[in-house]
Amino acid sequence: MLIRPPFEVQQRAWEAAHVLRADFADRLLIEDRVRIEEVYLVGPEALGWADVKTMLRCARLTIGERS
Repeated sequence: MLIRPPFEVQQRAWEAAHVLRADFADRLLIEDRVRIEEVYLVGPEALGWADVKTMLRCARLTIGERS
């Protein structure tokens, strides 16, 4: 990876994974739950752009837009 995501972005994606895992697991497909669990377990500093995109997209689709 040439340019890593800023830590604040990684942290936001990891927090999205945490919320999805804790509060919305029943709304997710098993494939999504597995990916979210992987992201949750590695921690924010290990996330790349693909992980960030996946977590934020999944959160937006499952939880909705933040105001």
